[in-house]
Amino acid sequence: MPDTAPLMIVAGAVLILLLIQQWLLQIGKRLETDRLAAKAATPRGKPLINGLSVMGLDDRGISSLRALMKEADSVALATFLAFNRPTVQELDAYLQCLFEQFHNAADAVTAASLPTPPAGMRIDALSPTERNLLLHRDPRQARHIDRALMARFGGHAFLAHFTLYNARETGVTLHVPPFDADRLLFETLAKSGIASRGRQIPLQQRLSVLKMQELRQMSKDLKLTQKFTRKADAIEALSQKPGAAVLLSMQYVIDDLFMLNPLDVDPHAIEQEWAWLVACAKLLGSIPPRRAALS
Repeated sequence: MPDTAPLMIVAGAVLILLLIQQWLLQIGKRLETDRLAAKAATPRGKPLINGLSVMGLDDRGISSLRALMKEADSVALATFLAFNRPTVQELDAYLQCLFEQFHNAADAVTAASLPTPPAGMRIDALSPTERNLLLHRDPRQARHIDRALMARFGGHAFLAHFTLYNARETGVTLHVPPFDADRLLFETLAKSGIASRGRQIPLQQRLSVLKMQELRQMSKDLKLTQKFTRKADAIEALSQKPGAAVLLSMQYVIDDLFMLNPLDVDPHAIEQEWAWLVACAKLLGSIPPRRAALS
């Protein structure tokens, strides 16, 4: 009977070599995956300060961002972030980490329980409301505030103009005389189409600026026999009379009348996004000057 022991040894050796080969292939794939991940994690932006890199800005923009961070003016810095849309990579990763870890947190999260921000930023520089906004807002969600919207609100005067807009009711005629403190703001909004002015406002809406007593007098002047008890009814009837516009212009200069138009974006969504940008700006402005050195 032939001795099969040598064949068994050879077969075992071949099997072992095949297993080793498979193991080495798996290790190679794992190393390649790790290498690609490490390459992807390598900052691709330009140095901003020590510990922070930025994408989407040229050298001049980076210098402006550094200056605003040193001034720690959260409104000016938030305006810059909204207008230029830079990506501060380490801050972006930190905000994403906060959202993923805490957006479902049932209890209030204190500053001490949050991860330490990069580059010496201080999370305790934010109010509890601002911290909660960072925790519950996905930083990668669609943004509403961009250059086009800001341009409609006067560019870098966005905050003042949007605050005025958000505080007033749309679709209501307002009398804003030249000496009014908000006159220039209304004129800016009218130029960009956010407000209508003068004859751009339909006559029915223009008549709403009148008081009930003034509407009754106009009705009398135009020989209407109806007796009005509701302002809406008086406006509706008078708007059908050609002479109403003339009589109105005798009481109010037509170019002093403005009406805010509704936006195609929810103003509350813009307000929340602006608050989020201010919180981000406060984080960037919280870096101690000694840490804010160039990389």
